[in-house]
Amino acid sequence: MKLTILSDLLRDHLQLVAKVIGGKGLAIMEFALVEVNGEKMSLTATDGETRICSHVDLSSKEGEDMSFCVRVRQLVEPLREIPNQMIQFELNTEDYELHGKYNNGFFSFPVIKGEDFPDVQSLGDEGLKVKMPIANFYEGLDNTVYATTVDDVRPIMTGVHVDIRPEHITFVATNGFLLSYYRHSMLELNVNEQHRYTLHKKPVQLLLQVLSKSDDGDIELEFHPNFALFKTETLELQCRLLEGKYPNYETVIPKDNDKLLEADRLQLLAATRRVAVFANKAMGLINFDFSPSELVLKATDQDFSTKAEEAVPVSFSAPEARFSFRAEHLIQLLTVMPSETISMRIGDASRAALVTPIGGEAGVEIVVAVMPLVYG
Repeated sequence: MKLTILSDLLRDHLQLVAKVIGGKGLAIMEFALVEVNGEKMSLTATDGETRICSHVDLSSKEGEDMSFCVRVRQLVEPLREIPNQMIQFELNTEDYELHGKYNNGFFSFPVIKGEDFPDVQSLGDEGLKVKMPIANFYEGLDNTVYATTVDDVRPIMTGVHVDIRPEHITFVATNGFLLSYYRHSMLELNVNEQHRYTLHKKPVQLLLQVLSKSDDGDIELEFHPNFALFKTETLELQCRLLEGKYPNYETVIPKDNDKLLEADRLQLLAATRRVAVFANKAMGLINFDFSPSELVLKATDQDFSTKAEEAVPVSFSAPEARFSFRAEHLIQLLTVMPSETISMRIGDASRAALVTPIGGEAGVEIVVAVMPLVYG
């Protein structure tokens, strides 16, 4: 079998599927499965829990369709050093050696048979299928994954929860101090009842690496009792779902916060980062002093006798208020928030403050609930 393909195209697709490789596992999991079918090549890699497959067009092909496994690093490294050009590959099926020929040279190395690659988990026909724009799917994950917990005491909260109802789809994550959800209510989901699933953090991060907010087209979400499958025109990713009941996130969203702050997002983010340098490293608290036209950020670290203070112009609906927040939480949410200006609704110290973008796409609701701490 002979095939021809652009070197940079093959390198990019190999590097894409290689993102799933890592950690402990079978030796075969250092390999990618290469399947040639007609004028298409499919590249598949897995870590045992998550499986990713990328489809790429060949420039030409001679011979029968076939499959083989290649050690990813062994092929990616020479492709990085070769200027972009057509490369011809030939597979010797007697000794299973792959030969690559380019303008000024060639390379070769052994490969193994495709049947040695781990079989894909059969999902069956019964499953929920939903389509949505890739851009909205990406936004849903990107606006929530940072709020997941790293504490394994409650494994269900280490992932991103997907709540699908006839009227909307919601992505949500929480670590107990911070809760973020992204809801889209103007999509044709074609479901008749509520469905709830929780994705592991690793495949969520992987999806954010291989997809882009600027991608056109749709992504198909397919959910089964223990697995989820995501499909675009050129990509498939299958992952195991987290087991357990996700907390009722809607009950922690306060309805009667009566004080409203509006501020420039980037200005507030920059001030928070500067003041946070001088906060106590154990807690990372920043004190917020609210007034009608100004927000004063303060931080101190008595252990090192350091302190900082900065004022940011804002619009605030109450005469005054004082709250403390963890700098880490504020930086995370302000970094991801998609608008130029944000609003923060606050009540008393026992209720979460609600941060939302001002403006944005019709039908999209982004809310971050962040718990204030004792002012100090």
